[in-house]
Amino acid sequence: MRKAAIGVFFAVAACAPPQDLVPVVSGAGPAEGAAQAYFKAYPGHFFEAAAAVCTQPGQELVRPDAHEVRCESFPTPEVAAALILQFDGTVEALPQFVIAFRGANDSAGYLVTADSYIRVPQKSGTAQQLRFPDDEMTENFKTLLEQAGGRPL
Repeated sequence: MRKAAIGVFFAVAACAPPQDLVPVVSGAGPAEGAAQAYFKAYPGHFFEAAAAVCTQPGQELVRPDAHEVRCESFPTPEVAAALILQFDGTVEALPQFVIAFRGANDSAGYLVTADSYIRVPQKSGTAQQLRFPDDEMTENFKTLLEQAGGRPL
């Protein structure tokens, strides 16, 4: 049952980028809107579930290592153009919606961070991460992490 609930959440979250919100450009410190939870050990089932639902047309699964899973998708051409113009982006690498799950061991256990943002590549070669304050998405992330066996912070 837990795996089914996790799968349903991932499917819904991966398909629903924030809309009609004012972006907050990321800076130093914890990411606004991200949720974190501690697990007793590496939650392999969690990362596998996240990877398994990133299968919709236009979505790309990025898994740089065993501790990170990202589901990335391109916005519509109109939205991409607006993001490029408003945030000084480049047409050489287009903006993408990103839902990311990262984990790391620390002294209290295994910490997983669930996050969502829009990445806008810049002409300089770097990328801006635009975050959209959304209490509902943050609560959904917290619920997901708890249902997967984590202790939300």
